[in-house]
Amino acid sequence: MIITYFCKKGGVGKTTILGENADYLASLGKKVLIISIDDQNSIFEMFGKSKEVFDKDDNYIEHILTQSITIEDALIKMRSNIDGLKTLNIDMLSKKLTLERQFERQFVSLIQELDEKYDFVFVDLPPSSNRTSEVVLDLCKHIFLIVELNKLGVNGFYNTLQYFVDAGIDLKKIQYVLPNGFSKMKSVPTVALEEIIEITNNNLTNAVVLEPVPEKANIQTLQQKGIVVFDEDVKALNSYQRGQKKFLMEVFKKLFDSIKY
Repeated sequence: MIITYFCKKGGVGKTTILGENADYLASLGKKVLIISIDDQNSIFEMFGKSKEVFDKDDNYIEHILTQSITIEDALIKMRSNIDGLKTLNIDMLSKKLTLERQFERQFVSLIQELDEKYDFVFVDLPPSSNRTSEVVLDLCKHIFLIVELNKLGVNGFYNTLQYFVDAGIDLKKIQYVLPNGFSKMKSVPTVALEEIIEITNNNLTNAVVLEPVPEKANIQTLQQKGIVVFDEDVKALNSYQRGQKKFLMEVFKKLFDSIKY
């Protein structure tokens, strides 16, 4: 099953939540792959695998497509039951997908082959418009739209829906809308949430608005230590960070248990 978290606006938390979702499913015994379609390959940092990204320069997904290496040669072990694939140059990849039909067929065939090998394939996409994102979004079984709970986030939601229409991507693929950054103490997130629910009801009859992720769910410190919230090893954390990790684990477990794949 191919899944992505997406938004045309950057900095909304899609990479973080995608990684946590992948890790949660892996903790349940599912075989999971994360494909980073992003030059920065930032998803590896939250798993403490940034060094592995630069260990070799001949094991990117582009090298699989040119058949110079096998899939197994390119895999980076993220956690038990989780593998990762990295991308070298998203602009060049998108250009080849646009200009070469045979290359696009090879790319689609590779993603489909990976889908057969794993229970879940998560694809981390950049917020920019490019041919690679369009091809991946078209292949996805489930698309989660993440919306930041402020005015810019709502505008980004509109822009994302318009992008789907312009690119010819079926809006019915959007199964869930996830509001991010909720706080009962602030009025802006509450107003934004109401608007998001209205937009979803008017434009996405097939989508469910998930319970908002609270503003407190800031996991930057954990990410810098290369720890995801479902990791059992907490030796690198102080007592406050362990408390935050426990809180975040409860938040994300509740969130992911509410999803029907």
